[in-house]
Amino acid sequence: MLEKIFGKKSTGVVYIVCASVLLLSLAASALLFLVRYPDASLYVLFTQALVTVISLAAISAPVFIQKRFRYYIPPFIEIALCAYVLLFLLLQRAPENGMVLYSFLPASGGFMLSMVLFAVFYSVLSKRAQAKGRRTPLFRSVAGTFGAALALMAALGALAALSSVIMNAPRPPLHASLLSLAHYLLGSLLFCATGYFAARSHEERFRIRSFKNTESAERFALVKKNRSMYTVVGNLSRDTTDYRGVFLRAKASYYTVRIAYLALYAGYIVFSCITFWELSGWGQAIAFFLCSSFLFTTAVYIYEYFLFRKRTVNQRLRKLKIAKTTARSYSLLLILAAMYFADFHYSSLSVVLSVGMLLFNLCLLFYNLFGKPRRYPPVKKKNKEEGACAEKESGKE
Repeated sequence: MLEKIFGKKSTGVVYIVCASVLLLSLAASALLFLVRYPDASLYVLFTQALVTVISLAAISAPVFIQKRFRYYIPPFIEIALCAYVLLFLLLQRAPENGMVLYSFLPASGGFMLSMVLFAVFYSVLSKRAQAKGRRTPLFRSVAGTFGAALALMAALGALAALSSVIMNAPRPPLHASLLSLAHYLLGSLLFCATGYFAARSHEERFRIRSFKNTESAERFALVKKNRSMYTVVGNLSRDTTDYRGVFLRAKASYYTVRIAYLALYAGYIVFSCITFWELSGWGQAIAFFLCSSFLFTTAVYIYEYFLFRKRTVNQRLRKLKIAKTTARSYSLLLILAAMYFADFHYSSLSVVLSVGMLLFNLCLLFYNLFGKPRRYPPVKKKNKEEGACAEKESGKE
């Protein structure tokens, strides 16, 4: 089954091990926060949760692109991402003044990240060059890789600095940050040199190719003697699993999950209200707004159920999506406020629950914003089309 999803069983095993370690590490951080471990804090827990979400998204992206859009991605890219995520997780537990953390981790990060970026740039530029009958511009691929790696490092550094300011956490010394940046750039330059000569000697090693035409892709893999591509394309193309049926069965239990979510949300609200009501002032205000958020979300869900029971597909669904996004944003702001307030008054369990609800609601918010349906036919247009069809049928008679 793993080869039907990941293309190769070895890639699937590495992914499962990496995801399991990430989730277990997050659970351990939450447990340490609950027992008031000396090094545990709200900033550490929040950072660990955010890193876990970003890491899971990063290692899942190649799997999703390869399976959904039929683009062969070299398995070593997925394995390299998983290896770096585990390395990052392990070395973050190293002593703060250790040279391993300030040298090896940034250098390996720059190397691994540049590997992924180089595969993307090289694949895009080689496809354009082949269409024009030219050679692949390797130097442009290398330059684009280094520039993108530098820009991404700057963005991540700004995000880390912003989160430390918001969470009121101590920031590392300037010389330590500059040292990490230097090693990161050194790792990126090292891969750029390695990738340049590797692509010259073996041009298919970093290339991402489409295999929407299975027979053509398999013939190409045989001609180029690319056994890995041949195996991945064969396993994914011969997958006869009815994923649409699986999705429809999952969708059939959609409202059951909604009820379970509302029950979980209600439990969180009850616990939070009991915790905050004992605190005067802002604590009681947060409890009141959390109750209003729960009632608002429940009303939106009931209205959504009513529309889907009537099979209403029109502009009212657009208004429903706006209402759901508003409710989700309102809940996120309140849960974030509850998390800070609970940490300020040393309520560990409430902070852990708030972090969990925050991440869950954040995922739902992204789904509400970017998920289906994306287009909504207006009611008037739908009525006009129905009237036009009726006129044509009467004219034929």
